[in-house]
Amino acid sequence: MTIRKSVSSASVVTYLRNCIKKGDLNPDDKLPSEREISERLKTTRVTTREGLKQLEAQGLIYRSNRRGWFVTPERINYDPSRAIYFMDYVSEQGQIPFSREILKRKIVADAFLAEAMKIDLGEPVVELHRLRGANNRPVYFERIYLREAILPGVFDKPLERSVSRVVRDEYQTDYDQVDLNIIVGSLDEYEAELLQAPAGYTSIEIQRLSYDQDGHVIEFDVEHWRHDALQLKVNLSAH
Repeated sequence: MTIRKSVSSASVVTYLRNCIKKGDLNPDDKLPSEREISERLKTTRVTTREGLKQLEAQGLIYRSNRRGWFVTPERINYDPSRAIYFMDYVSEQGQIPFSREILKRKIVADAFLAEAMKIDLGEPVVELHRLRGANNRPVYFERIYLREAILPGVFDKPLERSVSRVVRDEYQTDYDQVDLNIIVGSLDEYEAELLQAPAGYTSIEIQRLSYDQDGHVIEFDVEHWRHDALQLKVNLSAH
């Protein structure tokens, strides 16, 4: 019978942190299994799992559903106040972006959307779901709502890569004002499945309300980022 030593979860954290720091484990490398780590450190799987969760909370490792634990790759620097397309700023950072349309449908505004978008209950709205990522890793899921009253025919436009580009190029409409609300949230089952994460996984939720030059709301979108994939970076300058 093997006797386990009293090794704390902090020792598991230190061991794996050092493996990452020394380059024994590189970004996107898969970690050894919980059993292997427990055997190596002569501890229990419960203790090992607690250490892994601590590293996950710190954003150093991440879970991928049915695949195991991985070293977190370099985070995406994102300035939500900057008018630049996802595909462009991810490419600028040396990563390969992708954007995938999951769902597109016509709906009418319910009470939540009517209040959020400052429109009448029952107004026609186009709902778009997109999954976006870098280097084949999904990093955020978003729900976008567009007003057909201001953007007639937008449902039939190619919206998979860039909604804002379509709005500007095809409707000659500028995003004159954007209201942002950034909170810590968690992924529901639908979002988690798309982002290859467990349900309830911590996310950074970015809500964005966009107005045209006449002060009308034209778009409302909610982004759910994996917390381990994002680094918010806002540049402020005094004039």
